Amino acid sequence: MTLFPKPTSYYEQGFKRSPALERATAPFRFRNAVTGAGLVVFCATVYAYSIMAVRQDDFSDIQLPAHMVGQVAQKPKEETTSA
Repeated sequence: MTLFPKPTSYYEQGFKRSPALERATAPFRFRNAVTGAGLVVFCATVYAYSIMAVRQDDFSDIQLPAHMVGQVAQKPKEETTSA
């Protein structure tokens, strides 16, 4: 096993793409871009729908455990400086 493998015919020195590799992948470039864009749009749509669905819930029908009743999250008081 060698530390640095011999470059294949598709990659030039320094891992640059050779003209042969560009020609081999050219027919798939548009379809891959459309598929990638479709996946991004799908993921963004699912994320937006999930956020909108959770935002509409008010959770008023869920009862709190007894040890949590009466506890309110308090913001830390801001110190005011008088000049």
